Amino acid sequence: MGPPVRYAMDCRRLILLALGACTLTSCATQGPVGSPTVDVEAAQARAAEIDRFPVNRDGVHALLGTPWLASEAFGVEVYRLQGKQRNLMVIFAPYPVPLPFPSDRIEAYSLVVYGADGNVSARASDYVRAGVGEPPTLILRAGDFQFVHYLRDTLTVSLARYLQARSATASDPTCTVLVGVDPARLAEAEPGGFCSSAANLYLDDGKRRMLWLAMPAVIPPSRTSEADCRNSGGSYEVFANGGPGACVFKPSALYPLTLPAGDHVLRFTTGMSDKGVVSTPSCRAGEVTFATLMGKFLLCMRNEDGRRRRDQPDDESVVLGTQPPATDGETRVIINDDGAWLYPP
Repeated sequence: MGPPVRYAMDCRRLILLALGACTLTSCATQGPVGSPTVDVEAAQARAAEIDRFPVNRDGVHALLGTPWLASEAFGVEVYRLQGKQRNLMVIFAPYPVPLPFPSDRIEAYSLVVYGADGNVSARASDYVRAGVGEPPTLILRAGDFQFVHYLRDTLTVSLARYLQARSATASDPTCTVLVGVDPARLAEAEPGGFCSSAANLYLDDGKRRMLWLAMPAVIPPSRTSEADCRNSGGSYEVFANGGPGACVFKPSALYPLTLPAGDHVLRFTTGMSDKGVVSTPSCRAGEVTFATLMGKFLLCMRNEDGRRRRDQPDDESVVLGTQPPATDGETRVIINDDGAWLYPP
């Protein structure tokens, strides 16, 4: 190892040691440098202009630009603006030494819903600034639609609105299978618990497809309060005794499969296993079938006596029916999964 390389490594080691020492002795400070690369407050102000008078699509596009996601079938659009805020850390050891620090992520979203007259019927807008290691979680609700920005972006709609759009746009001869998880087990995890589900689907011996049917979304304690969390439909959870709480949203939704009418083979598995359960729905044109994944397809964490217990049965099954499983909450359908439209297919 030559002298220049050794010198660079020694300098880096000294900087890390100084940074660690300053962290312990409070002799370091971190702050923004310059302006953000996007002006989210201006974007929010433009979105607020929609509420001042009736606005149609052309008017919204003039205010917000080109939508990131758009569906004519459902009359819904999502707008996205992404940027960052550069940061700098200064340590004093014993004189000021500026060091680069990870940038904050800044993201703004608007959810716009149009009515039958072509004008905006509902709108929701918000933005988030997230530091390193924080998820830029954001939840928007407008009309029958809900947009969740977390590890994946999902746009869902009420079951009634989905069926309405499907009956108006479905092309024969097709049928629909709506895949979901057991709502009774979701309810059993409350209060204070949560469930997740990521199942593999092999349709008619085709390639594997991942179905994200339940994925809790978390807003860190630094960006929410207990009152704001509950008012927005989340559940305020304390994960450690005496520690700060976080806002947990627990969305679950049905995954739509639009299939040619006739017999089909659906094989569902979990993890990396190719084994699983097989369901063979036979659907007629225009028919809707509900496929509910039971047992090990749902992993739940339950709160018992202040402790969290992992709950995942060993058995697995699929229940087919013509009616949605009974639930105390609203039944929603995923229409866009991480940028990909599921309906229309």
